[in-house]
Amino acid sequence: MQSLGKDRGASFTVTLDVLKEDAPVSAAPAESTPVSARSLALLLVDDHPDTLRVIARLLRKRGHRVSTADSVRAALQLLSAEQFDALISDIGLPDGSGYDLMREAKLHQVLRGVAISGFGMEEDVRRSMEAGFDRHLTKPVDFGEIEKFLAEVAQQARTQSS
Repeated sequence: MQSLGKDRGASFTVTLDVLKEDAPVSAAPAESTPVSARSLALLLVDDHPDTLRVIARLLRKRGHRVSTADSVRAALQLLSAEQFDALISDIGLPDGSGYDLMREAKLHQVLRGVAISGFGMEEDVRRSMEAGFDRHLTKPVDFGEIEKFLAEVAQQARTQSS
């Protein structure tokens, strides 16, 4: 340590021992992340552009085909034109609710769903389930929970096709 005196600051020198050789790498991953063995067709609906972009990018990196919409109207147009394995939707949308969207989607397709909401009370979860969602996730969303759900969807699809 070196100092020029009171209220003039100080300089420190720190010496650290470093590894001379590489540390051994474990063969087993520290934490296993469920990865879908099957690429799923997903419809992601959220009116927040950054959330939509980030979640879509993460899903695509996992090998899924992702279509996005920022409103109920846009989502319904996609649902009428394409088949999806799952719907991941925010509940609060500018032109309706994710509840309404899921109910309408289930009339036209067999698909599973994840509700995303800033509200997570028992009543909120119940409403999501009544609307046809299979899961209710509260913001900020743990992406690992979405991955687990999609692994279940992929497993169910494999079982049904066998």
